[in-house]
Amino acid sequence: MSSDLWEKSLKILSLDDRIDSVVYDSILSRIRQIHLENGILVLAARDDFSLKIVKGNELSSIITEAVSVVNGSPVSVKFIKEGDENSLRTSVISERKVISNNNQIEVSRLSDEFTFNNFIVGDCNRFAHATAVSVANNPGTRQRNPFYIWGNSGLGKTHLMKAIGYAVQENFKNKRVLYTTCEEFTRAFVQCRMGADYDAFRNKYRSVDVLIIDDIQFLIGKNETINEFFNTFEALTSEGKQIIISSDKAPNNLIDFDSRLTSRFQNGILTDLQPPDFETRKAIFMSRMKSDAIELDEDIIDYVCENITSNVRELNGAYNTLSSYLSLSNGKIDIETTKNILSSMISPNKKKYITPEMIMNSVSRYYDISVEQMTSSKRNAEIATARSIAMYLIRDILDYTYDKIGKLFGGRKYSTVINSINNVDENEQLKKEAEEIKKRINE
Repeated sequence: MSSDLWEKSLKILSLDDRIDSVVYDSILSRIRQIHLENGILVLAARDDFSLKIVKGNELSSIITEAVSVVNGSPVSVKFIKEGDENSLRTSVISERKVISNNNQIEVSRLSDEFTFNNFIVGDCNRFAHATAVSVANNPGTRQRNPFYIWGNSGLGKTHLMKAIGYAVQENFKNKRVLYTTCEEFTRAFVQCRMGADYDAFRNKYRSVDVLIIDDIQFLIGKNETINEFFNTFEALTSEGKQIIISSDKAPNNLIDFDSRLTSRFQNGILTDLQPPDFETRKAIFMSRMKSDAIELDEDIIDYVCENITSNVRELNGAYNTLSSYLSLSNGKIDIETTKNILSSMISPNKKKYITPEMIMNSVSRYYDISVEQMTSSKRNAEIATARSIAMYLIRDILDYTYDKIGKLFGGRKYSTVINSINNVDENEQLKKEAEEIKKRINE
């Protein structure tokens, strides 16, 4: 391993579009490599704030991935603050123990950065979370093996999988857990075919109690690797060992994938992750703020969480950008500055994905009636009007069913929703107000 491993890794990180340029320039480029030994790299950040940013869930994983690519083999990356010699010694000693512990394979990949405690639960992921906890409490149970999680990138699949692995390690000290990706599995198998020790390869993946494998879709087209994975799958499940798999698609949508495997995936338990709703996005954002002891105005938080809707990864990127700017501006930031800083993520030309939460919040601001009041059982005239307008707009803009709208407003009946929407449709003044709110939402 080279003494300039970090410098070479920085070149890769500078090209990674998941890392904002502000974060790279103000934090990553100022980090120093201070220790490198036997697969352990220790990096020093300049201050406590920078240390918190690089140790964050997403950024830490991106850094480790880049360093491992440059090194040509997995590297455990540890972060300390500059000048903290005690942390340097502790990091190196503890990681040596981890590497030498045969009962916890690659445990450095499963840390308390990805746990059930810091996984924000909402309607978009409640079933997946509950199932994951159940699997972690009883790994290898026939009805939940394999556990297959699917959904678009950035919705928390990897976090949930690693949380299972971490929980198993904590609660079952005798169980061996391995987290890997399909790319790593493929690379190891190719090396094995090129002359590496096949017994060592097979022992690594078939001697575990819990195998967690990320992004199974990357095996499509790699027929020999698929066959090897099938044999590994059969060997583990026949012994009652737990397998956890993630993908961007449901098993029946994995085109050109081995039917032997897709049928086995469907024989376990399947769950998907949906894009986070407004409340979940806001909870995630505020959780990061609390962890870093950062304060932002409510209008800034709402602006970010209303406009970044597709996945958690983009939300974390926006947070990292804002928090970095905040540290450089002595803690001063307003909504206009926020819009400028995040213009590359949120812009007038970028398609805006309107959600029920965005509509309800717009109605809330227009009438100065809280969302909580709109979804409550209160029936006074002001609240009833705001509630009816929100229902009308959700039906008009998103074409939601009456039943689905009713669930958004505290489980109201089908007939109640129809009457509320009709009241707006038959009142010219209310329709005019609804159009004004709709205009604001589109803007």
